[in-house]
Amino acid sequence: MSASSLLQQVRGRVDPRGRGTAARAVLSWVVIAAVAAVAGLAVGVNLTAGLAVAVLVLAFGVFVADPILIAVIVLPGAILIQRVGGSSTNLSVADLLVFIGAFVCLFHVEWRTAKHLKRFLRGIVWYEAVLLLVVVAHPFRGDIVEWFHRFSYLAGSTLVGWVIAYHGRARQAYRIFLWGAALLAVLAVEHAVALHFQPAQWGVYQKNAIGCVMWVAIVVAQLNPPWVGIKKVEARVLEVLCLAGLLACQSRQSAVLLVLALGVAMLRNSEIRARSKSIIFIGVPAIALVYYSLALAFQNNPQFNSVAIRLGQLGAAVHVWHESPWLGLGMRFYNLPQYLLITAPPNSLVDNLASTGIIGSLAFFFLVIVTMRAMAGLPRIYGTLGLVVLLSHYVDGLFDIFWIGSLSITPFVIAGISLGMADSDPHSERVPDLLAASSASRRTHTSSGARVPSAVPPPSG
Repeated sequence: MSASSLLQQVRGRVDPRGRGTAARAVLSWVVIAAVAAVAGLAVGVNLTAGLAVAVLVLAFGVFVADPILIAVIVLPGAILIQRVGGSSTNLSVADLLVFIGAFVCLFHVEWRTAKHLKRFLRGIVWYEAVLLLVVVAHPFRGDIVEWFHRFSYLAGSTLVGWVIAYHGRARQAYRIFLWGAALLAVLAVEHAVALHFQPAQWGVYQKNAIGCVMWVAIVVAQLNPPWVGIKKVEARVLEVLCLAGLLACQSRQSAVLLVLALGVAMLRNSEIRARSKSIIFIGVPAIALVYYSLALAFQNNPQFNSVAIRLGQLGAAVHVWHESPWLGLGMRFYNLPQYLLITAPPNSLVDNLASTGIIGSLAFFFLVIVTMRAMAGLPRIYGTLGLVVLLSHYVDGLFDIFWIGSLSITPFVIAGISLGMADSDPHSERVPDLLAASSASRRTHTSSGARVPSAVPPPSG
């Protein structure tokens, strides 16, 4: 029995028509795409109007034919960090996608069975409630926009992930995300070669933004839980490509987060410890990257390397925090005219302290504790992936700007997927079968690469 079938049985939604349903879905998409194309061509006099009409028709068709697909594309869409809108909103394509996806997912959450989801959201709701005090104290545009922004990519991303998992679309979402990350990795390698092996970065894709996508993709491909069911060869190819992308962008913090995530996963899950050889294969080049990059940074202009610059930014933020210690200066205060010399602090603790004060910082600690406890309470086979990615994301906030929506979306969507998997199997009835499938999958490959019979077929679809 495949992992996909196990998940369908947990929810009691096995469709005996199987591939016939999938064929009809594909036909529906072809029709919708054709209608959108015709609508676009019909307004050929104005290219912009034609594209707008085509997008509206396609979006409406997606919403009617398969609304869950909107949630599915949010995860790979987190890679799209291009900016949309004016400077007053400062949103990315990923922010827009998660906002739309969260709105759609509100109508597809089974709140009666979402025990783990509600426990996780409790921390986010209380955190946002406390931030209302900050908005009242500093009611400027950036503060108000950022309140909605944070609520969207904290709670919204989690809702999207939960709906993806609960409706059996985790494998689809992860595969699209991994292939998107692999494409980004290929572009990074190409840029690194063109730049004579300098850190790969271009436009909005600076090295830490690329590295953030790479380390998450490597962790997903390496852990590859049995309920995801990506084929082993495919996962390894994607993993190697993303590792090459990580080395190309030379992001130190991403390499540290990769080692941290895989290390915690090994300590937490015995199934993952069985893959220690492949994890060491990943960890060694990551550690080498950190050493090489740090040595190079301190060798070249030691007074103006990234470490020295960040220390200066942190000192400036702490200095202005004293103007309003309890409720801070407001979220995005550094965009106000009087604080133009201050940049967004590259540390979540200092950022929260300067932006939301002592009260907001305590609320942030509450958010971290509640969400991590909720993830730790999941069955390990469902929760390990979400827990290690979210933990590493919180650690990442100690070294870089934390409140960037496109970089926060992916960890919370993955956490939501783990929550959705656990809520779809409330009594852990399928955990033994999934563990057996995972063990059988490992036994199908001997050390020489020869195949041996397996009692459990690989996941279908």
